[in-house]
Amino acid sequence: MRQRAFLTTLIAILLLAAVIAAGFHAVFTVAYVQASFYTHTPEGDRAAQQLKEELNAYLGSSTTFLDLDEVRATAESNPRFRVLSLEKHFPSAIALEIEERYAAFAVPSGEGFALVDNDGVRIDEVSSAESYIELKGDFSVSFVDRRAAGGYVNELLVMYSSFLQALGEPRANLLSISLVDSGASSRFDQFCIQTVEGVEIVIWNPSERPAEAGDAAVQKYLELTETERVRGSIVVQAVSATGEMNAEYFSEK
Repeated sequence: MRQRAFLTTLIAILLLAAVIAAGFHAVFTVAYVQASFYTHTPEGDRAAQQLKEELNAYLGSSTTFLDLDEVRATAESNPRFRVLSLEKHFPSAIALEIEERYAAFAVPSGEGFALVDNDGVRIDEVSSAESYIELKGDFSVSFVDRRAAGGYVNELLVMYSSFLQALGEPRANLLSISLVDSGASSRFDQFCIQTVEGVEIVIWNPSERPAEAGDAAVQKYLELTETERVRGSIVVQAVSATGEMNAEYFSEK
């Protein structure tokens, strides 16, 4: 008798737990995926529509047990995008803000070019470098997990951030960046930056304090008159006597 009463009680408890679990799952289930996209190219618009469909696969998942790292990985499976924010909105939604990466450099790759953003992430392939800053000369860029690697790549990205902060859209001002590798001491290596207007920016020994070199270069560039910008060169190098990063304009190359 006691055993029967115990079994009856146990079954009742299990049924109650099942009912509670079912109710819990019904309440804490993803019913909305709120994905806000910030795009700036037609390719980005099309990719965003496709990604929205992929994110809808999380509908019906448990809000409580949903792994946000998995959601982030899905959102960033297309290298064109990066997640700005991601959070659960209990009881039934997840919200994402997703930004299209902005292509900066065109890196020669096979018969075309790999597009790389200012973080060094490879985001697409194109047939022409037009409208992008083409990397030329002795750059030897490889990609590891979609990120650019190779000699002077880190220095390039650090220096470019100075132009990005000062100009907003450096692609409107810069045509190409060439690496001149002397093959000897890094003191004789150069970044040669060709601008749209015509003036060339030459940064000696770009491995030495690239952030300061970039700041000095773009500051001198902005100081030039329209007449000065169509010719000559800006030479940037550290002054050995003082250590100061100096940028000087010469009207003739």
